[in-house]
Amino acid sequence: MNPGGVAARNVSSSSGAAGTSPRGPEVPLPGGYHDLEDYGVIGNNRTAALVSREGSVDFVGFPRFDSPPTFLSLLDREKGGCFLLGAAGSGIKTRLSYEPGTNVLEHTFQAPDGSEAVLLDFCPEVGSGHILMSEIHRRLSVLRGTLSFRLSFQPRFGYAREVPTFEVNRYGALAQAPAGSASLSTYRPLRIEGAGVEGSFSLSAGQEEWFVFAHGSEVVTPLEAFQPAQRLESTLQYWRAWSSRSTYHGRWRNAVERSALLLKLLFYRPTGAMVAAPTTSLPEDPGGVRNWDYRFTWIRDTALAVRSLFRLGFEEEAVNFIYWLLTLIVRDRDRLRVLYDVEGRSPPPEIELTHLEGYRGSRPIRVGNAAHEQVQHDMFGNVLDVANLLEIHGGVVSVDLWRELRHLVNRVVEIWDRPDRGIWEVRGPPRHFVYSKAMCWVALDRAISLGGRLGMVADYETWEGTREAVRESVLSRGLTRDGKAFAWYYGADGVDASLLRLPVVGFIPAQDPRMQETARRVESELVSGPFVYRYKLDDGLPGTEGTFLPCAFWLVEYYTLRGELERARRLLEELLSRSGPLGLLPEEMTPDGKFLGNFPQAFSHLAFLLASTRLNDALERRRSVSPVSSPPDEPSRHGVSGASING
Repeated sequence: MNPGGVAARNVSSSSGAAGTSPRGPEVPLPGGYHDLEDYGVIGNNRTAALVSREGSVDFVGFPRFDSPPTFLSLLDREKGGCFLLGAAGSGIKTRLSYEPGTNVLEHTFQAPDGSEAVLLDFCPEVGSGHILMSEIHRRLSVLRGTLSFRLSFQPRFGYAREVPTFEVNRYGALAQAPAGSASLSTYRPLRIEGAGVEGSFSLSAGQEEWFVFAHGSEVVTPLEAFQPAQRLESTLQYWRAWSSRSTYHGRWRNAVERSALLLKLLFYRPTGAMVAAPTTSLPEDPGGVRNWDYRFTWIRDTALAVRSLFRLGFEEEAVNFIYWLLTLIVRDRDRLRVLYDVEGRSPPPEIELTHLEGYRGSRPIRVGNAAHEQVQHDMFGNVLDVANLLEIHGGVVSVDLWRELRHLVNRVVEIWDRPDRGIWEVRGPPRHFVYSKAMCWVALDRAISLGGRLGMVADYETWEGTREAVRESVLSRGLTRDGKAFAWYYGADGVDASLLRLPVVGFIPAQDPRMQETARRVESELVSGPFVYRYKLDDGLPGTEGTFLPCAFWLVEYYTLRGELERARRLLEELLSRSGPLGLLPEEMTPDGKFLGNFPQAFSHLAFLLASTRLNDALERRRSVSPVSSPPDEPSRHGVSGASING
């Protein structure tokens, strides 16, 4: 019996989703670990869930991105727990897609006899930063024939240290443990079995069922109270209204839209922070120790996100993001961190969870990230770059804010010639990384430009002198032994891929012979197929890692700046052809294209957006005028030259 008709409703057609991924191979229900490319992601701007192609929620923390996961089988298939809702039987084919313009995930199950069903997964969106909703809604509809389904509900608490007790009633199931509770609302019969709740049932064409997971529940709430159909409609409207605001109409539009939607999904709406990824400890080196917690917000990622959002026309989000970042600067001043949690606080101390197996045996599992204790000088350039962007796009840089920015720039004057840990957050000794020096140059350059335009008070003579000193230092000490290319760090005779960004930030022209030789060495030493490694020199950690996807997009951007537009286009399209069926990008990839690292990765999507929009603009200019290279991110516009204004 289904009170209120919430379940087993008739449906007349499919959801009409376009752009579905290719039909995948058979996926057995019991199964082991899935390839990362077989996951989709859903969320509500407070948290995000990874859902496998077979219909298993394998990772999600409530109420926040960095909360202990309620389902953790992504990192331990035996202990972690999951919420499986999928078609049962042999020979089932599955495919994943998104409802167009949204982050609502669609699974299609097809049996050998032609029977077909669709599962929609979403976290309800209510359009307000003040309402907390820790729910996952799932709608199962049969389009043709009859299919059998299996349900497995296995929540865990305290990073899977606690297995709850269960009770089942006519409204569903309740799980309770000292560290938390959760419920599943459904009118399908359930049974307690082992360390979870199981269910099995069949549906025929025209039938529809709803299932609602709610974190923190103390009772099982009837399905009607969740208004799942209305929540689906409002969630679809929310995402479509947001994605329709994009002003981008160029090439690769579908991939650009999916990247923008993913970035929006990773925003933590109550504060405006953006997590680097919704997961922790997915390995960069399968079976190795390079497993990190990325459920935090990096200043570097923030700066790139701001630039990406401006390019796509999402100015409101970009400006709000800048103000969030600048608030941290005003608050923290001399103790500005490399990364923060979503509330703008320092992350917890980095610890290792020894009781979990790890994704395909990759240990340790880490919670927290010790990189927040590192000194990374490139973040100063990122901060001043976004402050400059704020003013260019009509935001207000007040006298009070300028005072804080000026303090930050004076700090750069003091520390630029000291070693740091660099953009790659090496856990070896601090070094004089060339990219870090160049970003100190960017901090000074943008500050001179911004303050000059606004007529702000500063010691411009010192700033300009320091800017020149940084440049001269890099050009004299930051080269390889033969003096023909830039080096990863002072004294190194090898390159790293961050050097590809030197022309992008305006430090040196892309056509400079030293830059061209640097790119040639990146190609010969770090490129594998369409992919690029970050570096090949020792970084203080055992093992190796995969190719770093953002670096490949940086190479696209470099080719664009050098005017090699067809080469840039071929590389970009090859990279897109290697992305997952949903257009979600990992942090790293093996040379043969398997996903590695935390997933999906904001940094990769940011790098793609910046490369693709720059290349599209350059192709459009070539078509309408003549072949020219794109300018760097922000050319220097000095309002004050050679003057000293003390204050």
